Amino acid sequence: MQRTTYGLLEVLISESNQALGELAAQDFATVVRADLQTRDEIAVILATGNSQLSFMDALCERDDIDWSRISILHMDQYLGMAHEHPASFSLYMEEKLVSRVSPKAFYGVRGDRTPIADEITRYSNLLRDLDPTVTVMGIGENGHLAFNDPPADFETRELIHIVDLDEACRTQQVGEGHFANLAEVPTQALSLTVHALLRPPTVFVLTPEARKVHVVKRSLEGPVTPDCPASILQTVAHAHLYLDQDSAAGLDVVA
Repeated sequence: MQRTTYGLLEVLISESNQALGELAAQDFATVVRADLQTRDEIAVILATGNSQLSFMDALCERDDIDWSRISILHMDQYLGMAHEHPASFSLYMEEKLVSRVSPKAFYGVRGDRTPIADEITRYSNLLRDLDPTVTVMGIGENGHLAFNDPPADFETRELIHIVDLDEACRTQQVGEGHFANLAEVPTQALSLTVHALLRPPTVFVLTPEARKVHVVKRSLEGPVTPDCPASILQTVAHAHLYLDQDSAAGLDVVA
């Protein structure tokens, strides 16, 4: 495993996607165990998507995390989408993790709630009240964090908002097998803001696979700009970016 920094950001490069997931799960377990020594219960923000699968599998194999004292929030949901839809992120979270670890609670984002302003209020209050200790997320092929597509809003101090999804983001959803074609992918979503994602004291960003090589290079070696939302990670001292050899292949440090 190779370790380096870009700006204030720690970057850890593992030999494989599986090794990345195991390392991130180990570090996650260390953080939550330490927090549970001083708090009766904690909350964490977790991501969905293919980049999280090795991490989730590694989490489920561990026996040193007291999930009965941990509540899970997630970070986005398509606007208007019911929980039961096959592409629902709350359904994904329940199937891939919640049903396997049995946390204290899971709070899914309700994309089909009417009026949607009520859901924004509900989830904002959850985030404030639960005060999550860890965020675990990925970087999208267009550089997005959650569904904050470029140009992302780095300034808002809201916690969740409605966002427009760009074509690159929507195409990624098709490529990952969540929809049959681009026309099926919704054009808007609810997403935690960049501020909300970076607000917890520990942030893990898991970004394996060769298809992320160009956005990883741009995020780390390019300027900090809303046009590449993940570039803001260069300024976050409490964030840790986990790469595998494939996603790190374009970086000068491993060239």
